[in-house]
Amino acid sequence: MSSDKDWMFCPKSGYLLNLDPKRQVAACNVSGYERSLAELSSVKVVLRTDMEDYRRRYALEPLVRSVEDEELLKGRKRATVDEPCPKCHHRQLEYYTMQLRSADEGQTVFYECRKCGYKYSQNT
Repeated sequence: MSSDKDWMFCPKSGYLLNLDPKRQVAACNVSGYERSLAELSSVKVVLRTDMEDYRRRYALEPLVRSVEDEELLKGRKRATVDEPCPKCHHRQLEYYTMQLRSADEGQTVFYECRKCGYKYSQNT
């Protein structure tokens, strides 16, 4: 086998092989290609990840920020809007947007009150 991951794909169609434990084969639904699971018994798959991978994937804030991150955040400016805070009714909110849902859906707007610190979000 030429690559560690080649065993997962059909050499004819390029589609992912489906495992059929009853018949002891990995089969392609498109081309009909089959590979014996015995061939795969010697394949060892190792997946390594760390907390940084999860933090990036799920857009999580780090528990402890680096000095560089803190300096970057101090200089960050957010846009403001003249809307009342739902909690204290202060007339100015900071906001920023993020695309959290699929690309064909609207973005999420995050608001924070400059006076009381109340935070909320809206999907647009």
